[in-house]
Amino acid sequence: MKTRIFFKRGGNYIMRILITIFISFLFVFCAKSSYSQYTEEEKNGLIYTFEEEKAAYDFYSAMFAKYNEKVFQNVMDAEKTHQEHVLNLMTELGIDPGSANLPAGEFYQKEVKALYDEMMTIGGYSFTDALRAAARYEEKDIDDLRNYLSKAENEKIKTLYGCLDNASQNHLRSFVKKLKNEGINCKPVILSQEVYDQIMSSTNQPGDCFKTK
Repeated sequence: MKTRIFFKRGGNYIMRILITIFISFLFVFCAKSSYSQYTEEEKNGLIYTFEEEKAAYDFYSAMFAKYNEKVFQNVMDAEKTHQEHVLNLMTELGIDPGSANLPAGEFYQKEVKALYDEMMTIGGYSFTDALRAAARYEEKDIDDLRNYLSKAENEKIKTLYGCLDNASQNHLRSFVKKLKNEGINCKPVILSQEVYDQIMSSTNQPGDCFKTK
């Protein structure tokens, strides 16, 4: 009788161990799956988007230092938050951001580097030229974000792009308003007139969608 009880208890103990091991395996497998739930195109889109946000932050920081205009400081601070949004999601997905530790004005993406250098050149001419460059960059950012969003499948990535789109619209309105105060009527360069008019007639949306602050 004692022998049978021992084996019965031992069998239950072994079964619990096996169940624990199985659950642990499922947890590890699911965790790995969640980190790989993105396409190569989505990965490249996030890497490019991070560098775009970095370029915006670096440029607006330089323009604020040069002209000491609050519009650049406000958007500069927002761009810092947006970098955090992108970096946090990339870290969660296990994607190396690459350029996170590069100094200001340095980028791995050649296109982003060229855009940044062009903005810096134009922005150096005058305050209004800096505003023009900023407005055009925000137009491009919105266009890129919508393009990436249309191809994304991962819900977190789609949410991120929607958040950044709202923020870039806020920035575009700020720069266009400032240009108008300077006596300059800004017209779209990259976006269609219809999309541009829709943005201009809209109200600002929260830019810190993920509550990082």
